[in-house]
Amino acid sequence: MQSTARKLEQRVTLLERELRKMSSELKAVRKVSRQPWWKRLAGRFKNDPLFDKIIAAGNAYRRSQTPSAR
Repeated sequence: MQSTARKLEQRVTLLERELRKMSSELKAVRKVSRQPWWKRLAGRFKNDPLFDKIIAAGNAYRRSQTPSAR
């Protein structure tokens, strides 16, 4: 039967390996995503008829909440 110290050593070794892997993956993601988040999302819904309906509904709601000018 393995000692508790040996089991802990194996677990720490495994955790260190996973942490190195995650760190390298995070570095790779950061290199790709140097653009601001809003630039990466800009144009995502271009030519999407459903999104156009959502925008129209939002505008109509906003207009309905604004008192009319007399």
